[in-house]
Amino acid sequence: MTYEQYVTAQRAVVAALVSVLLVLLAAFQFTGLGRRGWLSLLAALYPHVEQARRQSAELARLFYDAERRRHVGTDDHPIYLAGYEPAWFEEAMRPERARLSRTDTTDGDIARAVSRAVKEVENGGRRTLLRAVESDPQVKGWARVAGGNESCAFCTMLISRGPVYLEAETAGLDADDVSAVELWRQIEHAQTPQQRARAEAAMDELMTRWHPNCDCKVVPVFNRSDWPGRDAYRQAERLWKDTTKGLTGRDALNALRRALHGQSGDPADDIAA
Repeated sequence: MTYEQYVTAQRAVVAALVSVLLVLLAAFQFTGLGRRGWLSLLAALYPHVEQARRQSAELARLFYDAERRRHVGTDDHPIYLAGYEPAWFEEAMRPERARLSRTDTTDGDIARAVSRAVKEVENGGRRTLLRAVESDPQVKGWARVAGGNESCAFCTMLISRGPVYLEAETAGLDADDVSAVELWRQIEHAQTPQQRARAEAAMDELMTRWHPNCDCKVVPVFNRSDWPGRDAYRQAERLWKDTTKGLTGRDALNALRRALHGQSGDPADDIAA
C-alpha cells in the first residue's frame, strides 16, 4: 500500500461515515436536548464511529506494514490497533452539546459535530501508527504529512517541523497556536543544546494535536532521506522560514495564514488536544 492509496482508503472510510451520521442527525430532535437525550444521541452515533475508527486503524496497520517491508524487508512486527470507548467519545463530543441543544440549531452546527466525530475516526489510524513507531526498534521516527486537502497555518507549521525522531524525550504541553510559534523560535534561536532539546521535546508532543477537519496523516520514517511526504515537508519548511522571518507569536502565524490563504482567512483556526 502506497501513501496515496492509504490516503484514498482513509477518505473512503470518512465519506461513508459522514453519509451515515448526516442521516442520523437529520432525524434527531435537538430542541431542549437534555442529558438523557444527549446520551441517546451519542449511543446512536457511537457504533458507526467505532466501526469506522477500527477501519481507519486497520488501514494504518496495512500502510505501516507496507512501509516496513519497503525499507526493512519484512513486516514482522506486531501492531496493536488503537482502541476506543463510549466514554472517550462522549468526552470528545462534549463541546458540541450546547450548539446541538439550541432551538435554532443550524446545518453548520451539525457539520461541526460531524467533523468532530470524523476527527475521532482519523485518530484511530494516527494512534495506531504512533503505537507502532513507539514499539518498533527498526523505525527512526514519524512525520506529520498533509492528507491532500488544503492545510491550515497551524498544520503547515507542524508539517514544516519534519520528522519526530525517537531519541527526543517527550514533555507535557498545553499549548495554543501562538505558543507553538514561540516553541519554533526557541528551537531556531536556542543558545545551548539543552535549551534546544527542551523546546524540541515540547514541539514533538504538540505534533500529536489534531483539530476537526484536519486531514493530516502520520507516516513512519524508516529512512531519513526517503519517506512519504518528504518533498512537501521541505516546501512547508521553506514557506515557514520565508514568510515568518523576524516575526513572533500571532504575527508569525498570521503571516503564514496570508501566504496560504490570502485575505480569506484560515479554514481551521482552532486546534484540539
